[in-house]
Amino acid sequence: MFYYHSRLIVTFLSLFLMSPHLMSTASAETLDKQHPRSIHVSGTGKVSVAPDKADLTLSVEVQAKTAEAARNQAANTMAALIKAVKNEDVADKDIQTRSVSLYPNYSPDTANKIIGYQLTNQVSVCIRNISKASDIIDSAVKTGGNSTRLQGISFAIDKPESALAQAREKAYANAKIKAEQYAKLAGMSLGSPLHISEGTDMPATPMPYGEMRTMKAAMSDSASTPVQAGEQEVSVTVDVMFGIE
Repeated sequence: MFYYHSRLIVTFLSLFLMSPHLMSTASAETLDKQHPRSIHVSGTGKVSVAPDKADLTLSVEVQAKTAEAARNQAANTMAALIKAVKNEDVADKDIQTRSVSLYPNYSPDTANKIIGYQLTNQVSVCIRNISKASDIIDSAVKTGGNSTRLQGISFAIDKPESALAQAREKAYANAKIKAEQYAKLAGMSLGSPLHISEGTDMPATPMPYGEMRTMKAAMSDSASTPVQAGEQEVSVTVDVMFGIE
């Protein structure tokens, strides 16, 4: 009876002494699963390509004695301007009204009397054939005359898939080079990627001359408006976590 009781006590003590080691091993295994030995780096890849579309903002600004007169003049001028743009092979779906505003003009003296009205009608034109941008601008200004306002032009890449694919290759290669260097410095071997996440950046590029207000109808027949599309940068940033051994 005494021998059996003693054996139980010895067995219990053995388990108690072993349990910290077992708990430590289990905790380490759990920690390794939650936080694997790894190197986390980011890489950047950039590709410069020519833009394949332009977004042009045009408007008609008219001042008249009455609101009705301003509306009529602006409507006729904008209708003619849109027709001229369409004649340059711009599809109807690529012309969109952005805003129409009508407000009174007041006398500069203390009487603050209404002396007329101003109506502004703004449209955006998507130019899918950039080589036509100069002709479209010139046609719009010649048709709209002194009421025409050219408020800006920007370029974009309508189909960036090929450029993005090249940028991704460069971004991943850049990240891997960094990770290999860190692994070597730490005396480790680089393993397989454990996590990959991506971000892209394709900002629109404005024209160098920025915003233009009034353009005269009288334009030289020997010169057209110069439009230089240049190149646009497609950038990809990738975050990669590599395992290490």
